[in-house]
Amino acid sequence: MAWVKIVAGSAVVLNGAQMKSRTSQILILILSLFLASSLSGQTSSVSGQVVFSRRVYNEQGPSYQQIWAWFPSSGVLKALTRSPRNHLLPACTGGKITFVSSEGEENRVNSKLWSFDPASGEERVIGPPPMPPDHEPKPKNGCDVFAKAGSLEACGKAENLSVSRDNKAIGHFKTDECSIDEHGTLGKCEAPIVSLVWSPDAKWLSVGGTDDLHEWEYYIVNPATMKLTRFATALPDSVLWLPGRDELLYATPEYTAPLPGARRARQVWVQQLIQFDPATGKSTAITSGVTNNLDASLCNP
Repeated sequence: MAWVKIVAGSAVVLNGAQMKSRTSQILILILSLFLASSLSGQTSSVSGQVVFSRRVYNEQGPSYQQIWAWFPSSGVLKALTRSPRNHLLPACTGGKITFVSSEGEENRVNSKLWSFDPASGEERVIGPPPMPPDHEPKPKNGCDVFAKAGSLEACGKAENLSVSRDNKAIGHFKTDECSIDEHGTLGKCEAPIVSLVWSPDAKWLSVGGTDDLHEWEYYIVNPATMKLTRFATALPDSVLWLPGRDELLYATPEYTAPLPGARRARQVWVQQLIQFDPATGKSTAITSGVTNNLDASLCNP
């Protein structure tokens, strides 16, 4: 069979062999474009997602904290690593993800800083683990903790929170009552404010207070209405704002649960990631089941 192709107003006859060759060229071109698009997607896939450490327990045999990704725009959860080591404190750096791992399964003895390449799947040691800061930032204006966003400022001292705009006070709150002894002397506050973080557009302020090293009480403040509302008990420093969404992500305190399917009774640590919408007051579980989810980190564009 011959095929006729119109080229510049004239007819050109293509035989079967020529047609087969032209079809192969077109298929190769389409495949090349597809591969280029896939590779481009891989190199930029880190941006716009949340990476976190997640352990899915095995009924038998060891399991490890792996790096997972959550895509806020679609709600998709995706496993990124599957290697036989723990992956803790994942963070996005230049298109790659760093994490901390140790020789011991349950502790961080001889821990090292690793790099994971999402495109190739390669994991390699790049140095010692990052050290915590030597000192906390100095408080401002007598505040124990301070946060600023444009003309808005928040000052936390003990259990007292003050919010101001353009240096003028617009709200004052007390997150908890301090103890008073029989002589009327003010004692230690049960839940002093230790964390203040404005949302990216400064429409909301998250407030963390603690009376326990393992869990904090979190509140939300709306500067427009000057209303403070408690919304969660969460892991310390686990709350982060999702850009462009006015929503929070946090990790629940750890608790133990029985591992289904185990040959003998076994309790394992469980934590979940929760999404909170301050506008509606609704909380949505991002993770579930007998899994351990922590160390969430936002990958910025």
